[in-house]
Amino acid sequence: MKTNVQLKLLSFIIPVFVIFLAVSLSNCKGHVEIFGITDSVENCSAPYVVYFYPDAEHRTKDLEYTWDFGDNTSSHDKEAVHIYQEEGIYKVTLSIKQNKSFDSKSISLYLTADSTAAYSDWDYASYSDSLWAPANVEFQNYSKHATSFLWEFGDGDTSTVKNPTHIFESQGTYTCLLNAICNSDTSKFSRQMIIKAPPTDLLVDEVTVWLPDTYIGADVWVDLWFAGHHEKESGHTSSTSKFPVTFPMTQNLYWFNGSYNSDNLEFEIWSSLDNAAPITTFRIEARDLQSDFYPTLISFDDGYGRKLEAKLEYRQ
Repeated sequence: MKTNVQLKLLSFIIPVFVIFLAVSLSNCKGHVEIFGITDSVENCSAPYVVYFYPDAEHRTKDLEYTWDFGDNTSSHDKEAVHIYQEEGIYKVTLSIKQNKSFDSKSISLYLTADSTAAYSDWDYASYSDSLWAPANVEFQNYSKHATSFLWEFGDGDTSTVKNPTHIFESQGTYTCLLNAICNSDTSKFSRQMIIKAPPTDLLVDEVTVWLPDTYIGADVWVDLWFAGHHEKESGHTSSTSKFPVTFPMTQNLYWFNGSYNSDNLEFEIWSSLDNAAPITTFRIEARDLQSDFYPTLISFDDGYGRKLEAKLEYRQ
């Protein structure tokens, strides 16, 4: 007769074994499903350089990729690159095999003068998500079939880099134009960018503090200063149990007048362990905020376990 311990052990082992067996059989059989194929064509005339990307679901072991490019050539790369020497319409087929599982998918690839004409398109992202002057802008090139590019930023500067970064030093409305060029074919796309005047209002939203464990159990708070003037004292923690601690500030800097000069924005960290002096002080000049293109998060670290992060907002 089996004991209760043996019965409990069997009730545990049998389900685990069934799950293990199911997973093992599934892995032996494999699983493959191809959802689609994405292609990216460079050049507007032969030879065409084409990049192929699979959209597929499969397990990670024992995979075999086979690309048939439709011109009597093939590849076993996962993401394939192929050069077509002549115009034409090609049937491209991807096959993926994993153990006993198999799937394939085909697309028609049109490489003709009409289907591969140069096409210009772009977007942008700013460093701090707001186009305050000076504005650091990253341009994202979504053009197709071009072999070279000419950017005109509307302020007299140009670039031939595919994805350039450009700084607009002054406020204004700029017409930015991208010329996507292939042979004698040029496609143009432009849009206006409005660069705002430098912000005149600076708000400290919240401050987060890290301190060594020696300050656990103490009261901790932050004093905020600008240009030598006390702006606000945060609330106090009560017997801090862990770090980091976040202090809501929601404080517009009264002494900030919109001038990005050498005036310091200062954060003093205090503790009830010593009311005579702050634990440490972190500071940054207003002009550094502007030269960093108005960061919304500034961080400090003294290398000894004392760190601070402050969230900022800029307004006009």
